[in-house]
Amino acid sequence: MAYHGKYDSPTDVLRDKNLGHHEKVEMLTSWRDDKEAYLRASEEGMQGDDRSDLLRQIEISLSSLQENPLRS
Repeated sequence: MAYHGKYDSPTDVLRDKNLGHHEKVEMLTSWRDDKEAYLRASEEGMQGDDRSDLLRQIEISLSSLQENPLRS
């Protein structure tokens, strides 16, 4: 989880000039997949961090990278 503890929001990943486009996509995809797993676990009665708003932000960030691959 390269994003864990380093980035507070998906926007922070997008703004990181030290990351290339591919790295940003990989990191946001991993973050999204982890968040979806937490949400599924929470729906099944397990303890999980229910932050569906964060999942929405991640999806928006990924979409912006797909729309503008040269601007990352």
